[in-house]
Amino acid sequence: MAIISIVLLLLFGTVLDFGRLFYSKITVENAARAGSLVAAQVPNSYIGNAACTAANSSSNRISCAVQRESRGSLVTVAPSQIVVTCESKATPPAPATCAATPQAGVRSRVAINASFSFLMPVLTMVLGNSVTISGAVTADQQLLPANSTSLPTPTSTATATATPTATATATATATATATPTATPVATPAPCITGQAYVPDLVNGATGPGTPETVDEARSEWLTAGFSAARFNPSSGVPSKRVDGQWANPTVNTPLPAGFCQPTSTTSVWVTYVN
Repeated sequence: MAIISIVLLLLFGTVLDFGRLFYSKITVENAARAGSLVAAQVPNSYIGNAACTAANSSSNRISCAVQRESRGSLVTVAPSQIVVTCESKATPPAPATCAATPQAGVRSRVAINASFSFLMPVLTMVLGNSVTISGAVTADQQLLPANSTSLPTPTSTATATATPTATATATATATATATPTATPVATPAPCITGQAYVPDLVNGATGPGTPETVDEARSEWLTAGFSAARFNPSSGVPSKRVDGQWANPTVNTPLPAGFCQPTSTTSVWVTYVN
């Protein structure tokens, strides 16, 4: 029994170590996927070898998404282990410049090479002190069509009135008046019943780059017609600045603004900084 118990303990430890390895592999792939989804919207929001902080959360959004996804797992992804590149959709793909805005025919790639250490001495002797876990995910850059805008076009209409006068000489007078009319600015087609456009909860009303607090984002969410119970966080941190809006609590799937979504079932999770 003593000999068998030792063998069983070694076997159990080996299985446990490989389970940790597979779990870490899944974590690395999920972190790369979270980063690629952000890179598809802001391709150049990445600072090489820089940890995610409140000061660079808006200019380092890709790295922040990767580090946030791996936080609390068995493997910690360091900034130096993240590589962000852009490439064309051609076959084979060619390197491309990561622009400030999404580009047609370009996709973003986020690759991670993390280090994993075994606990069992037997595996350490066979496989070494550590192994490298790699994961890479690509996502097509989200090139959205520009908003349709029609400028007012003034037009004029003229009406003439002739008034004959019975005198020695017949005369006629005509009066012309011009009335300008304007063509209204085109607006997006309304959503179907039960749906509404998802508002931009990151940027304020004056345009991109304008900060928006959690309280302002909550008010904008309710004004758009969505449920208050589906805005997260439900309370607290009212003056924190919003830096992302997400479709799930793990904040790895963005909830893009400007699309029709059901008002009764759509939820949003906002992340924020000081």
